[in-house]
Amino acid sequence: MDEWKFLKMGWFGWTFVTTITVAFVISVLFFMNVFNLGILGLFSDNDAGGTDSEEVSGDTKQKVEEVRETVGEEHQAIGQFVSETHEFYNETTGYGGISSLDWQNQREKATAILETLDEQLPTVEDEALKQDLREIQTLANAVTEEEDASNVRSLHRMFHDLDIGLNDYNTYDKIWHVTKTLDTTN
Repeated sequence: MDEWKFLKMGWFGWTFVTTITVAFVISVLFFMNVFNLGILGLFSDNDAGGTDSEEVSGDTKQKVEEVRETVGEEHQAIGQFVSETHEFYNETTGYGGISSLDWQNQREKATAILETLDEQLPTVEDEALKQDLREIQTLANAVTEEEDASNVRSLHRMFHDLDIGLNDYNTYDKIWHVTKTLDTTN
C-alpha cells in the first residue's frame, strides 16, 4: 500500500493541489484569450487569424525574385511606402497585438495610407499592383470607419506580401496569397 501514500495528503494538501491546478488552467485560458489563440493554435504554426498562408518553396522564391526584379524595380517609391507600412503593422499587430489594437493609431495610419495612395496610384503602371493598391484603399477606408480587427489583419497581410514582391524583404517564411502582384507564385 506504499504506492497509495500520495492519496493521504489530507484536506490541506488536496486544497492546495486543486487551487494550483485551477490557477494554472485559468492562466492558460487568459493567455490564449490575450494572444487571440484557439486551442488548435497550440498545435499549429499558422497565424491564429487564418490558414491561407503557405510555406515558401524554392520554386516560389524564384518566382518572387522575378516579380521583385520587374514590378519592384519599376515601382521603387511604392516599394518604400510598402516597406515602411509593413514595418508599422509588424510593430502594432505582431505577437498578439491584433487583439489589443490602438484604434486611434490604426485610423491615423489608414488615413496616411489613403493620402499616399491618392498621390502614388496614378503613377502605377502594373495592373496587378494597381488592383492591390485599390484593395488596400478599400481596407484602409474600412479601418477609418469601423473598429474591425479583420480589416487591419488583411491590410497587414497585403503589405506583407507586397513587401516580399516589391522589396528585398527576406525575413519571411510564409506568403498569404492575398495580392494580385504575387499571384504568379501560387
